[in-house]
Amino acid sequence: MNEWTVLERLHELLPLTDDERTQALPLCRAAAQEMREKLRSGADPDDARLSRAAAGIAYYRWMLRSSAPNADVTYFKAGDVTVRRGDAAPAKRAAEVRDELLEAALPLLRDERFLFRAV
Repeated sequence: MNEWTVLERLHELLPLTDDERTQALPLCRAAAQEMREKLRSGADPDDARLSRAAAGIAYYRWMLRSSAPNADVTYFKAGDVTVRRGDAAPAKRAAEVRDELLEAALPLLRDERFLFRAV
């Protein structure tokens, strides 16, 4: 898995223009590195589930970045003042996609969040 395979998986989730692909490549590179660091010993780094999970991470970050300029948009009506923030639905949907793809790759990743406490 490398940033190019992640970029191809991202393009399956979100059709990108050539300019957008150039902008998305650093996100794909970071997501691929993140997945390689979490890889369980003995797991195949070229397993398609890993590149899809990395694409899910890149997709989430892309959606956050692309929705950021509209995050504080406000609208006013005549007479009554109405304040409305940008729509959070795209970021929520992107988080669901990311989590679904990460869940599929869990058997290949180290469990870093396990905590055992005595009672």
